[in-house]
Amino acid sequence: MLIVSYRLIWGGLFMKKNITVILIFLLFGTACTTAKKASEVRAAYVPASQYENLSCEELFGAAEDIRSKTASLEIAVDDSRRQDKVKEQVAWWLFAPAAFLIEGNAEEQTDLALARGQLDAIRSAAIKARCNIN
Repeated sequence: MLIVSYRLIWGGLFMKKNITVILIFLLFGTACTTAKKASEVRAAYVPASQYENLSCEELFGAAEDIRSKTASLEIAVDDSRRQDKVKEQVAWWLFAPAAFLIEGNAEEQTDLALARGQLDAIRSAAIKARCNIN
């Protein structure tokens, strides 16, 4: 009888520890950074109407200006994500509550999404203006 109650007590404690560990890991998983890779950032909607009064040359010039910035924006998004992931790992190893203060890369994502949206709008305006797009 003593052996049976001993196993029940320790078995119950073991189950409580397992549940606690599982809950801690779920908490860690939900507190991870929201930083995205550049390839995961979708274009924001930009109305093509703001580009409809431009000539084909002006449209191509505007597109080239934005394209030249897009590569650096993609690098900034990826660098910011990489830095957040490093900070997150350090925070979890050294001081777990600090992991909740990691901001993510929302600003960089917004800039990249806007640039991609502007390129889509210029492309739409160029098609509407019947510019030669090759």
